[in-house]
Amino acid sequence: MYDFLLGGGWNFAVDRMVAEQALRAMPWVRDLARYNRQFLGRAVRYCAKAGVRQFLDLGSGMPTATSLHEMAREIQPTSRVVYVEKEPVAVAHSELILATAAGTGVIEADMTDIDEVLDSPVTRELFDFTEPIAVVLASSLHYVLDADQAMKTVSSYLDATVPGSYLVLSHISDNQGEGSSEVQGLVELSKTTSAAGVARSREWIESLLTGLEVVEPGVVYTSQWRPEDRLRLVKDLPAHASLLAAVARKP
Repeated sequence: MYDFLLGGGWNFAVDRMVAEQALRAMPWVRDLARYNRQFLGRAVRYCAKAGVRQFLDLGSGMPTATSLHEMAREIQPTSRVVYVEKEPVAVAHSELILATAAGTGVIEADMTDIDEVLDSPVTRELFDFTEPIAVVLASSLHYVLDADQAMKTVSSYLDATVPGSYLVLSHISDNQGEGSSEVQGLVELSKTTSAAGVARSREWIESLLTGLEVVEPGVVYTSQWRPEDRLRLVKDLPAHASLLAAVARKP
């Protein structure tokens, strides 16, 4: 569905059917996907400019238009990327897409299975855990429905990294009333698919960053995180901007 909303070609009829259903009810859903992908690109390039050459993409889905390893390699040509996805079909297609992309790998696992991901032969072959790693949770952590498990997932991956590593995060917010009914409509629609999600408060999302050095401008909507064209900064914040985003460094 995400790939379809971004205009990619790696999606299926059932994905398009559900996505079009969402678009009819909530036309802003395409903006939500687009802003999130643009944030991811800016965040990955920021980390690469800071010297990070290893990226762990948790809940990656299928690589879509300008994949994460392509983003990172614009800055760091030797970047290595491990994609983690639990859906077997998405993993199979990812393996096909990445077959000729050296320095990348995909693991079929639930992101909450921390030991399985970190001890995977793919991870051990591609990553040097004595060097910084960017842990990427771009619009994926809200699919971990249990809040305690979601928080433990973030802290466990960060505990496995060295200082100088980064967390790249975007998470759907309940908007504290602003557009909350529209966001809830999207959440309810997700429950009809294999990827049910949950919106959480800004306070909860910010709590994930405790002990980290949060990069300016802090926790903001995806469209507002270091936009490349500040003259086109999205100031109107309807529900389509309901993904809060942040990048933070492990001291």
